[in-house]
Amino acid sequence: MSSPQQQQLPPERSIFGVDPLDDFATMVGDWIFANSQGRSNVEIEGKIGQIIDQETGERIQLPVRNETVVDLSRTRFDSRMTISQHAQYNRILNSLVSRSGESSYTGAKVSYQRRKEIDYFHPAPGGKVRVTRDADTLAIKPDGIIQKQRIADLNIHCPNRLFDYRISINTEAPADKPTSDHVSIREKNRLSYTHQNFIVDLTQVTVADKPQEPIHELEIEIRDVAQLMQAASQARAKTNSNGSTASAQEWTPFDDQVLIFLNNIRMLIRNGSAPDERR
Repeated sequence: MSSPQQQQLPPERSIFGVDPLDDFATMVGDWIFANSQGRSNVEIEGKIGQIIDQETGERIQLPVRNETVVDLSRTRFDSRMTISQHAQYNRILNSLVSRSGESSYTGAKVSYQRRKEIDYFHPAPGGKVRVTRDADTLAIKPDGIIQKQRIADLNIHCPNRLFDYRISINTEAPADKPTSDHVSIREKNRLSYTHQNFIVDLTQVTVADKPQEPIHELEIEIRDVAQLMQAASQARAKTNSNGSTASAQEWTPFDDQVLIFLNNIRMLIRNGSAPDERR
């Protein structure tokens, strides 16, 4: 007969005593490492939206029942949401700021900042240089002159949810102040919510040729990519030095950060609208 102390112990996570690594998070982590290692000024972000079939103009429909990476050439990712969806996310995120500010709250704080900026795009060899200025003073923001280069995208379809999401890896290299005239402008009214190593940006974007049709977007960015990549290198060095079955399933700080990144995206998708809502 088991003793009372034994009966109170929580069940072991498996016959091996541990939770297996999440295959989906591991795949995303491997993809992030493969496309980010050896690069400087890396930006990793997730955007909420829908994967659109370019032939039909509608959201894709696949014979899958859960979260699935999609690799189809005939698709595009639409990151726009409606103004009501934008407002709903605003309410949700503001409530998290309020909750974390209560004296009884013991978790990591959620901080808030509003930024109004204008991006000016200038032609440059290899692409465009973006100059970001304060919308009120037109002063160039700190680290506000960059040249962005797309490295890789990963599209994830969520058939049971209103939104899909895309994870993007880019580089944002510092650039010299352009001497040429700008070729396009966009205005950004951005609400940024910071929690641990992540920033959730809720943005209204207005472009000059369609000022009456603002675009509403939500994205989540990893704040310290260099720290994440250091954790990835340490995890791989540990795995290579001990290739046993048990050690291969040990959760590392890198695995945790990737899973938290994915969980943030998943929770935003699940809380932003009712499952049966349609755009």
